[in-house]
Amino acid sequence: MKRWLLYCFLFLGACNHYSDPLIEGEMVKLTIECKSGETKEFVDQKTIHKVLKEINQSRREGTEEMEFSIEHTATFEDSDGATESFNFFSGGKALASGYYIHSNIEDFCGK
Repeated sequence: MKRWLLYCFLFLGACNHYSDPLIEGEMVKLTIECKSGETKEFVDQKTIHKVLKEINQSRREGTEEMEFSIEHTATFEDSDGATESFNFFSGGKALASGYYIHSNIEDFCGK
């Protein structure tokens, strides 16, 4: 019985389509372009890791049949200058790599 439960949990974990990180690497800068035109830059690792964690570990679903009005654009940059961009909304949700992410990202652009 215990072995059967273990297999069930392993199977369910393998079916978890949001377990792989969407944005990988050691990011050193986060730049946010607010809908208002204001640009904010963050280099403190605490803020960068918090946003990365929200994107990579929150529940996500495909965006094939969804329509969005993009509010804010954000870009992570690593030490080599490579960038990864995503969009986020005032409610804390995000769009990244073709997924709608049920995250809770801080509203850096505040109203």
